Amino acid sequence: MLLKITSPVLNQQSLSREHTAEHVLMGSLQRIKGSFKVRKVEVYDGFGKVFIEIDSLSFEDLAKAQVIANKVIFEGRVVKEHFFDSLEEAQKAFPSLRAHEERIQGRVRVVEVDGFDYSACTGKHVENTKDCGMILVTHVSKSGGEYQIDFEVGEKALETAVKLSTLCLSISSILGTPIKNLEKAVLNMRSENEDLKKRISVITEDSVKKTLSEESLGETKLYAAILKGVDTKAVMKTIGELIGKNNYIYVIGLEWYGVCNILIGSGDERINATHILKELCRVFNGKGGGDNKIAIGSFPCEKLHDVFEEAKKIVRDVLKVQ
Repeated sequence: MLLKITSPVLNQQSLSREHTAEHVLMGSLQRIKGSFKVRKVEVYDGFGKVFIEIDSLSFEDLAKAQVIANKVIFEGRVVKEHFFDSLEEAQKAFPSLRAHEERIQGRVRVVEVDGFDYSACTGKHVENTKDCGMILVTHVSKSGGEYQIDFEVGEKALETAVKLSTLCLSISSILGTPIKNLEKAVLNMRSENEDLKKRISVITEDSVKKTLSEESLGETKLYAAILKGVDTKAVMKTIGELIGKNNYIYVIGLEWYGVCNILIGSGDERINATHILKELCRVFNGKGGGDNKIAIGSFPCEKLHDVFEEAKKIVRDVLKVQ
């Protein structure tokens, strides 16, 4: 049995144009990367997926492979088929043959893209590569040592290529940088963003520890404040660390560009953070969730101060401290 090509959309029947284009792409990649295993191929109307086992695969590798593949497609190479009594015979005739060896038994059919690619295959193919139109890789993902390569063929590939080109032009204009420098610009932006996040996290942590008001409630304490312009995730992380070290209670209001939240943190078993949040959401039309230790909800900004005060009141009432 040879490598099986599936087409879930069209009753398990392979589409010859898409299938042939996949052969040409894999043959092109083989010239760049050497040997690898094609594990599975799926073809649909105008697009497909191929799963391969390969040590490494870069975007540069795929770019080179696509240039070669489309050149072969445009050349209009004849697609031929050969039959052999065994895989050994086929490999002797075509040393660069791609084959899913463990699935092959008995008679072997080899599909040749004239002088360029040789693959053991049972699927249908066009008679000339020009019938494929063109091929374009649209997505790549990795799981373990296996890569999934999504591709489009013919008119779909052309339409997508134009859309991607237009998108690059638009992003280039927005960022004010030439297309050739887009990757570098994005990498710089990501680095700067990560640095800013770290800085905001440090400032937020410092703000939480220094800004909160303190109120004694018998055996525990209530710390509360409304903070503006701080990072919500950093606040949650800081409060989580604090309630892990003490039995204090925290009520934090958070306001950032029209988004307002209330965070309840509890290191005291008598105060259930999510129960308090649910009551606040019921009264003030908010939404959110959490657990008994820490919970956060979003509320209309015009009600933030009222929600904040009500949260403190509920804590006092539960602890019976007026």
